[in-house]
Amino acid sequence: MKYTNDVLCPICSQPDSSFFLSGRDYLSSYTRRFTLVKCAGCGLIRLDPQQEPEDGQALYQPDYYREMKGISKILETLFLNERKRIVEKFKKPPGALLDLGCGTGGFLKVMARGGWKAQGIEKSDKIKKYSTEENKIYCADLLDMKFDGGSFDVITLWQVLEHLSDPKKYLAEINRLLKEDGILVVSVPNIGSMQAKFGANKWFHLDVPRHIWHFTPETVSELLRRAGFRVKEIKHFSLEYNSFGWWQSIFNLLGCEINFIYKYLKRGAVQKEYATAKRIYTILCAVLLSLLFLLFAFILSFIESALLRGGVITVVAEKGGDI
Repeated sequence: MKYTNDVLCPICSQPDSSFFLSGRDYLSSYTRRFTLVKCAGCGLIRLDPQQEPEDGQALYQPDYYREMKGISKILETLFLNERKRIVEKFKKPPGALLDLGCGTGGFLKVMARGGWKAQGIEKSDKIKKYSTEENKIYCADLLDMKFDGGSFDVITLWQVLEHLSDPKKYLAEINRLLKEDGILVVSVPNIGSMQAKFGANKWFHLDVPRHIWHFTPETVSELLRRAGFRVKEIKHFSLEYNSFGWWQSIFNLLGCEINFIYKYLKRGAVQKEYATAKRIYTILCAVLLSLLFLLFAFILSFIESALLRGGVITVVAEKGGDI
């Protein structure tokens, strides 16, 4: 089915697209289905229509920003140090770093301890309590901040670009804010990955309608190039995201409550939305099969990484593309 949209593709300005996939929102109170379409020009996949539902707060419940505890906190620390290694492969401290979509500021703390002057931006005012003089978080929109040009050595977007209503505009501002030798680090789900094909509309990282844009290595690279960046590296393996993406997607496809394990680890509890029999089945699967599926998920993550089809990709770029 062919669609003609009022909103032009941010990469190629093409208005025409075709149906790609439909899926449900499994994290918030919305139960209606959402449609993804594929650009006829460059292949970028996007939510259609792109505007958020009327009650946007329902997309991000208070526990969406919950601070991790217990085993989740241990894993978070491991993953945040992986992010630090990615940044410092290309840029060493000291320097000024800005993390866009910083959540509760865990990454800022890790970078600050490593010698960085780290600041973050998070649009939700629920984050205000996490901001301190040493761990500064601005509860605002980047486009409203009016930082001086060339203020930062590093700007990071971990699972953020796909949420932005106008990614090209944000990338133009990021280009202005970076020093001439600065780097941009962008991590996004890869809709062209093995796990995306396997999981289809039950793929964990699909996350409609919060994810407006669904990138492949080709489309995110082209978007960055047109925003004035040159890609230095695309990393297809993520300890933080890829194995878990496989793990949760397998349970989803087995008929378990969608994203049950994620909700429990992230939020500490899972709201009852299904029949008692399904909850019992889900818990039994989680208890009996988690270790086996986790091993399987690690193996699949290494395979997809070797084939350059990782479920989440991390792109490191420098200034120097077309504007």
